[in-house]
Amino acid sequence: MPTMLIDEPLGLTCVFSDGSRADYTLDGLPNPDLARDLAIGLVDLIHPHGTADSEGTVNFYVQSLRSMVRTLAAQGFTGGAAELRRGQLAEFWMSSPSRLEAMTRSLLEGYAQCGGMLGKGVLELAAGRHFNIQPFRQSLPPYPEEEWQRLTEVCRTLVDDSYAAHRRALADAAGGQHPL
Repeated sequence: MPTMLIDEPLGLTCVFSDGSRADYTLDGLPNPDLARDLAIGLVDLIHPHGTADSEGTVNFYVQSLRSMVRTLAAQGFTGGAAELRRGQLAEFWMSSPSRLEAMTRSLLEGYAQCGGMLGKGVLELAAGRHFNIQPFRQSLPPYPEEEWQRLTEVCRTLVDDSYAAHRRALADAAGGQHPL
């Protein structure tokens, strides 16, 4: 296998598609359980499973992994990825630069893809909309004219139906027989 997780001391060894090799150490982090879980996610992101295929790219992920583990440990978190909670991650990502948020979201998604268990709603949060929009992201293309027409027709139908129901309710109320 081109990428292997090493348990003692915790780290990764990688062989990239161009034949180059790199080793990364993750020992000495304040929460080895979380570090190992995130490293499992990182293995899934590295070629041939994922798109990370260079020493520099993997190094950015390793730096992000270390930063996340240290930050959460400083807040008193001692569990593994399964104990992470949505609010805790939202706070971490909202206070992080966009690159750190993007990379650590990917680490958690990779961990889940490898069969790792995450708390309720954590994967959905990780896969969802980012809090810090990345500057290289392009705006979405506009809807084609046919889509705008369809959206307009659906909205107009909903408004017309709703207004007709409102008028019927007013008419029913005017003819009502309330004792007061």
